[in-house]
Amino acid sequence: MKFAKVRFESDEACAKALKGLASRMRITVLADESFIVPEAGLAWLQSEELPFQILEWVNQDHVLQPIRDNLAHPE
Repeated sequence: MKFAKVRFESDEACAKALKGLASRMRITVLADESFIVPEAGLAWLQSEELPFQILEWVNQDHVLQPIRDNLAHPE
């Protein structure tokens, strides 16, 4: 499965995206306010006309690493 690290252009778009994506699939919100979204989520974002920027394409290991890091070093 392919994933994209994305950032939204406004707080309003971010809030709508978070609500919509979270009700449809698993997403990961990172500390830098970016999101890891499955490729299928990008199609939903486009259909909803929510402006976003793809920062990079990532694999499943990249998705799991921030979660592992947070579990090992909680703030």
